[in-house]
Amino acid sequence: MKFDIGRWAVVVFMSFLMFGCSSIRARTETPDKEWTVYPGIQRDVKETGELFSGERSEADWIKGLIATILIFDLPFSAVFDTIVAPYDLYRIYTPNHFGEARESSRQPSTR
Repeated sequence: MKFDIGRWAVVVFMSFLMFGCSSIRARTETPDKEWTVYPGIQRDVKETGELFSGERSEADWIKGLIATILIFDLPFSAVFDTIVAPYDLYRIYTPNHFGEARESSRQPSTR
């Protein structure tokens, strides 16, 4: 059996890219008015519940794979969400600031 360090390095690197993906996905897909604290954990729990309750129509082996990934991702999402919690709280309590920033970035400059 030949040990290939390059392949293992790619597998480990791709695994690290996956950690906390629910937290990142929740922050990019959540509208400003629905912003919450710990959205990654909420998304992991919600999607895992959907898998086990039968609300999703994937094959059973795909459901098992997705559930494994979501459960494995849960502690990493918890750490990431805890680190980013001050930003989440700031964004919840000052929503107008973010709406104004988006509006100003959408308008063309008048130079």
